[in-house]
This record gives sequence, structure tokens and C-alpha cells, in this order.
Amino acid sequence: MKLALQKILGNTYMISAPTNIGVYVTREGAILIDSGNDKEAGRQIVKLLKEKSWDVKMIINTHSNADHIGGNDYIQKRSNCRIVATQPEAPFIQNPVLEPAFLWGGFPCSTFTSKFLMATPSRVTDIIPSSGKILDTDLEAISLPGHFFGMIGVKTPDNVLFLGDALFPERIISKYHLCFFYDLAAQLQTLEKLETLEAEIFVPSHGILTKSIKNLITINRNKIQEIISTLLSFCEKPVAFHQILEGIRNKYNITFDANQYLLASSTIKSYLTFLSEKGDLEIFFSEGNIFWKKKNC
Repeated sequence: MKLALQKILGNTYMISAPTNIGVYVTREGAILIDSGNDKEAGRQIVKLLKEKSWDVKMIINTHSNADHIGGNDYIQKRSNCRIVATQPEAPFIQNPVLEPAFLWGGFPCSTFTSKFLMATPSRVTDIIPSSGKILDTDLEAISLPGHFFGMIGVKTPDNVLFLGDALFPERIISKYHLCFFYDLAAQLQTLEKLETLEAEIFVPSHGILTKSIKNLITINRNKIQEIISTLLSFCEKPVAFHQILEGIRNKYNITFDANQYLLASSTIKSYLTFLSEKGDLEIFFSEGNIFWKKKNC
């Protein structure tokens, strides 16, 4: 896919891609917000900015998923730029095998170590808090946890807010239904927080820029509530995890590939944890297996 640079407002630009890349231009050079999904994205980013005579001075990673850090290594090696991330995300950026290992729950087989889940390592130069002014820039970090451990949004002085994966577009939700979340309770809190945030333009990582995210927040929240209701309906009697996963697959007619299977499995477990901690489900061990059922059933 050929990437192109698009001006949003003032000194804030976007490179539209499967995972959008933010660009904020200063006198010293360009600050990137994420770097795309692979080396080729990094190569095209460098080429686009070179055409404008902009040197990359910094990459701010909203979080460490492979499709957000895939261009880091290529860009850093050619620019010696700083790479900035929150404390929970930095180890995954420097040791990307942690992502498939975390999702798999053990040493990941090669099936799960493609660029889809495992980027090339890059060097994090600066750890930043999840909220507040970002180092010596005029950009602001906004804590948006839930999708991953320490995800942030990034707001530019032009009042453009890059949202990371805090919101998914309707087309992705309609296709996959089960969007990845690490911490569902935090994600629901983030949706509430997003309703209070103001910006001239919002940029979801996998959607189009928009002046309002109110409808998108509702779409994301409604799908989460739908999945919760579905899972509770599966647990009227004790069920094992593989039965729950199969129920979700059948209900939504989802065809998993290996990576999607891994992401869906992890996400369902996060839903089950949320419902267990909330008191709606109970977990118990029987005959060498883990079962889930609704409380008082």
C-alpha cells in the first residue's frame, strides 16, 4: 500500500495507513505518533518526510502492539530518533516477543511470531507518564488504558487528538465483533473518559478522522455490552473455555486464522475476568478443568 501525507490542522498531519500515523512538525523536525506496521511502512514514512525536508526527531508510541511499532527500527536506524513510550509498554517495544508470548501464555511457536504479532525490536530512549506534557515537546499524553497495558492518546497543540486503539470503527466491529481488549474494566472507564475529552479533530488508529466521536463511543460500548450478554447466556450451566470460544465463533460466524484465534481467546478471558470480578460469574475447578457459570445458577 502506497502511503500519503495528509494535512489535518496547523502543523499536524496524518499518514493514512492500515494503522494511521500522526506527524507533528516543529522547527527541529518531525515527531511521529506511532510508526506503522512494518519496515516497509517505516521506509515510506522516511521517504515522505524527506520530500518535505523533515527529519524524524522522535516517535511517540501510543502502545506496543506490532502494528503501531513496526516501523520503529527502520526509522530509528536512519535518523537516530528518540522513541518514547509509557513504562508498561516499553518492554514490549524493546522485546517484541513479549506480545505473542503474553497472548499464547508460553514460549510462542513460529506461527505466532510473524510481523502481525511481533515487530522488530527498537530502543526506547524515554519513559513518559501516561498523562501530561510529553518531555520537551508541546504535545500532551492522555491515559487511555484498556486495549493494552499503558496505552495513551496524544494531543497536538493544533487540538488534534490521536486516539490509538481506544475506539474501533464500525466496519471493524461489524466484521470481527470481538475487538481485542486486555482490561475490560479499564476500557469501559476509558469510554466514559472519552465522552469528556474535547478536540477539534479526533484520529482513531484504524478509522477516519472525525470531528465527533460520540456515535463511535456508543457503537463500541454497545458491542461490549452485547458480548457480555452473550457470554452470560452461555454460562447458564457450567461451561469450559473451549465451549465459550466455540459459542462465540458460531454466534458471529467468525472464521479464525491462527492470529485471530489467539487474540479472540485472550479477549474472551479478559471478559470472563471482568464478569468474575464483578460478581456475575464464578470460576471453579472440576475433573481437571476450569469451568465458568453464572452466579446463583
